[in-house]
Amino acid sequence: MSQVRTLARNTLFLLLATVFTNVAAFVWNVYLARYLGTAGFGILSTALALTGIFSILADLGIGTYLTREIARDPTGAGELVAAGLGNRIILSCIVFLMILLLPLTGLYHGTSVAVIIIIACYMLMSSFSSFFNSLFQGLQRMEYQTIWNILNSLFILLGVLAVVWLGGNVVHVAVAYLVAAILSLLYSITIFTRRFFTPGLSFSREMIMEAIPFGITSVFSMIYFWIDSVMLSLIKGDVSVGLYNAPYRLLTVIVSLYSVYTAAVFPVMSRFHVESEDSLRFTYRRSIKYLVIIALPIIFMVFALAVPIIELIFSAKYLESVAALRVLITATAFMFVNGVTSSLLGSVNRQTTVTKITGTAAIFNVILNLILIPRFDFMGASAATVITEVFMTILFLIAVRKLGFGPSWRDLHAAWRILLPASVSIVLLLTPISITIMAPLALGAYIAGILITGALDSVDRDILRSIIRER
Repeated sequence: MSQVRTLARNTLFLLLATVFTNVAAFVWNVYLARYLGTAGFGILSTALALTGIFSILADLGIGTYLTREIARDPTGAGELVAAGLGNRIILSCIVFLMILLLPLTGLYHGTSVAVIIIIACYMLMSSFSSFFNSLFQGLQRMEYQTIWNILNSLFILLGVLAVVWLGGNVVHVAVAYLVAAILSLLYSITIFTRRFFTPGLSFSREMIMEAIPFGITSVFSMIYFWIDSVMLSLIKGDVSVGLYNAPYRLLTVIVSLYSVYTAAVFPVMSRFHVESEDSLRFTYRRSIKYLVIIALPIIFMVFALAVPIIELIFSAKYLESVAALRVLITATAFMFVNGVTSSLLGSVNRQTTVTKITGTAAIFNVILNLILIPRFDFMGASAATVITEVFMTILFLIAVRKLGFGPSWRDLHAAWRILLPASVSIVLLLTPISITIMAPLALGAYIAGILITGALDSVDRDILRSIIRER
């Protein structure tokens, strides 16, 4: 139960940070889009996307590897941190030199070059902060990571508002990003050295080799998440990209919320791998259950409220995106399952399995987009995303079942306890009554149904009581 309370505490901390970060990012992006105009905002967006790709090379999965190993054996943190920090410095220097060579390609000129270099410095500073956040995760002290997320977002927001108020340009905005990253990194260094220890400096080739599968997985994930927009742009044009990205952005917000849980549960699973296989199996299966229970109401509520959601957030100009949102939101349950399953495989030294599945899914997604986009436009890209997530779920469940961690037949048989309340809620939402009245009733019916059917058993109730007592 102590691990359950730790997991609940860390999930709550990260959830608070995610909500604050999303709200702050929404505000400063709206300000920047309006203030800089399409050209200036385009330069900044390009710099962030380009250097974001390079930032993966500066990490190469070292952060995830450190989280896992420190969670398993905190007493060995000193050597791991020293080697990780040395590796990160070397990789960061190599990446920065690669970025400095970009102007020689002739693809970028003038202001764009200056912004890219400044944002590259910002990304590298942020990557070192992410390094310390990985250590906080491994030590299961996510409150420090939560404070970092809030401070970083707050510094960027204040910097952007200051640039707008003082009448600066896109270069000044890039400088504001860099200053925010430096301040946030100073916080991470100060907290870690005062609360834990002062890290040494070394190098470990073995660590890089162990971490590379995590890094390659990140590359494949980035390809998978962004390739559809690139292909839409090349095949159908910018209008289709806009109509697709409006609902896709909402999906990424939901993904960021479930990733909070996977970030909190990964060190717990890593520790159980060396302590108790039964506890690891229990944690994984219960995680699947809870995430599916949460995902289903999100799916049917967004499906029913798609029109007002699109109109309220993006305006009536994006109403063509309603159908795409309804298709994309169905991927949520599969994303939830895939996220926690990926964490399980990484925690039991099967990161290469995750890399293979993610790489296969990325290739599968590209093929689907090539087939569907020319005929169905952005709806084809939406369908490709959902089909790919289902495909990944099948591959992941096959992998964990071979390891003996997959859901048991008893778990699958008991799925009706969740699906029945969900079906009742969907029927209520289809009733020809005002959606503002029916949506709360449907949600209430779902919650009541979960309780009546016994989807939450005595073990679940004990876990909940333990968390409440801790609070």
